[in-house]
Amino acid sequence: MRAALLLLTLCACGADLTPRALRQPTRMRIWTEELPEDQIGARVAFCAEHGLGLNVNIQKGRHDRAYLQKVCDHAAEHAVALRLWPNLSNESGYWVGQGNADEFVAWTKDLSSMATTACPRLDGIVFDLEMPMGRVSELAAMRAAGASNLQIATWFLEHTDEAAFERARGVLATEVKRLRQAGLSATASTLPMNADDYEDGDETIAKALWTPVEGIDWEQVSFQVYRTLYDQQFPNLAKVPYTSGLVASYARSAVGKWGARAAVDLGTTGAGIGIPTGLASAADLQSDIAAALAEGITPGHVAIYSLEGVIDKADAPAWLHLPAPAAATPTPGDLEPREQFQQLDALAR
Repeated sequence: MRAALLLLTLCACGADLTPRALRQPTRMRIWTEELPEDQIGARVAFCAEHGLGLNVNIQKGRHDRAYLQKVCDHAAEHAVALRLWPNLSNESGYWVGQGNADEFVAWTKDLSSMATTACPRLDGIVFDLEMPMGRVSELAAMRAAGASNLQIATWFLEHTDEAAFERARGVLATEVKRLRQAGLSATASTLPMNADDYEDGDETIAKALWTPVEGIDWEQVSFQVYRTLYDQQFPNLAKVPYTSGLVASYARSAVGKWGARAAVDLGTTGAGIGIPTGLASAADLQSDIAAALAEGITPGHVAIYSLEGVIDKADAPAWLHLPAPAAATPTPGDLEPREQFQQLDALAR
């Protein structure tokens, strides 16, 4: 017996005992965009209490290695699966896309290098593919000035740059491959309108939005279906609120395109960048989650935006409960913005 124990001990000494990535593939996740340094421990503990994984904003020029270390230490202490959500300065566009892929990849390389020692149990990196912040502001100004849908569609198409788009796709694909070879997950979160282009097999909308998603070996592709944002930025003709049918419609398209890799980001639980108001009640979010599950999205591919909007709610557990799947039928109003984006696609043919 002693000889056997000695042999096992010797074998263990030669083994790789480095902690592996902590992954919780059956848990929902939650985004945090504003995680104050003095509240990291309490907020990570909150995620653990509610059985959630966590996507943490790490912004270039704002967060340093010490901040990253604190986030990682608390995530490990509370056994919360952690993904870093890198962002750039507002001047550089904040989110990643066609215009800043090189700077973004340089930042993800810095973060993954720091994480080697600061965060050995890191799950991975989330690529938030959206239009640059300056372009979002320009679009908002056009809407405020009364621009028609046709004028906005023309503006989108006039600013398409296929060569720049393809170059960015290549830069991001190479970085995703590198991250995955290093044992980190690499997932995409993007604007839902990209799913409005799947019927004809081209990428007109992705190119118009500067968001290269296809042709990259993502482990997961998520669509940000925030229906209160649609209420505010894409109101339907009847000016009636969108329902969980909007979520169901996009979830169906996502699963049809990406299969088991399809995911959704849902909410919002409160205000955020470009989002003045969130969902009115926990029942609204629960309905959205249930609708996504009914279309084949798995619980581990649901992420809630955001931690800031829910942590101080008296009924927070009701918002973060995982409901049973429940189908939602899209109303004509729910489908209206999808039809408008499909018309944008048709203009480019």
